[in-house]
Amino acid sequence: MISSHLLFLHTLSSYYLFSSLLLRIGLNDLRLKVVESHLLAGDNLTECLNNEISQGVITSPEEAVDWIKHTLLFHRIQSNPLYYGLSSSGRGVDNVHSFLLGKCNDAISKLSGIQAISSALDDEERFSPTASSSIMSRNFVDFQTMKSIVKLPHDCGPLQLLHMLSRCEKIQTPVRRAEKKELNEAYRLVKYKFEGPQSKIRIQTPEQKAFVLLQAPIGRHHFRDASLRREMSNILEGAFRVLAAVEDYAREGS
Repeated sequence: MISSHLLFLHTLSSYYLFSSLLLRIGLNDLRLKVVESHLLAGDNLTECLNNEISQGVITSPEEAVDWIKHTLLFHRIQSNPLYYGLSSSGRGVDNVHSFLLGKCNDAISKLSGIQAISSALDDEERFSPTASSSIMSRNFVDFQTMKSIVKLPHDCGPLQLLHMLSRCEKIQTPVRRAEKKELNEAYRLVKYKFEGPQSKIRIQTPEQKAFVLLQAPIGRHHFRDASLRREMSNILEGAFRVLAAVEDYAREGS
C-alpha cells in the first residue's frame, strides 16, 4: 500500500515537472512540423516509377496512380493541395486523380524518351520495362544520368566518358574558395584538358572540379586538403556505379 502511494506521488511529481518544463520552453517549440512529400520534386517521381516498372509492379498509368495512393504524397495533397500545385478547389477525388494521372503520364513519357519502356502491341496504355529500365534501377542511376548514358555514341572514347561523368550532378560537389589553388595545380598535371587557351582556364564550377578529381587518382596526385581527398573518394565511388551502368547498357541495352 505504501509502495503504491509512493509510486503515485512520484508520477504526480513527474507530471508537474514536465508541465513546468512546457511552460518554460513554450508549447510552440514542441509542436511538430508537418512533413510534406517531395515525390513530385525534380525527377523523383520518374525514378520511383521506374523502380516499380522494372520489377513489373506498374504496367500502366492507372496502376501508377494506384501506387501513389499508398504514398505520403496522396495523403498530403488532399490536405495541402496548393503546396503541390493543385488549386484548393480541386481537392475532390476526381480532381486529385486527374492531377496525379497527368504527373504519371509526364514521368512515363520521360522514361519512354530514353527507351526505358516499350508499349504493348495490343494495348497502347500498357507498357513493359526494357533493359534501360532495369539498368537504371539496379545501378541506382538517376534519370538525368541515364539520359546521358543513352546518348553516348557507340564509339565514345575516354574524354567523352569523362565529360559525361563530370556533368553528373549526383557526384558533383561545390567549389570552395580555399581549394581552388590545389585544384588548379592538379589540373595542370592531369592528362585530359578543357578546350581553349590553357593559361586562361581556372577551376570554378562543380563540373570542372569533378573533371579534375576523376583524373587525379590516375596520376596519383595527392591533395593536401583532407576534404578534397574525401570528396575524390566519394566521386570515384559514384563514377564506378555510373560506369557499371554504361557497361551494362553497352552490353544489354544498345
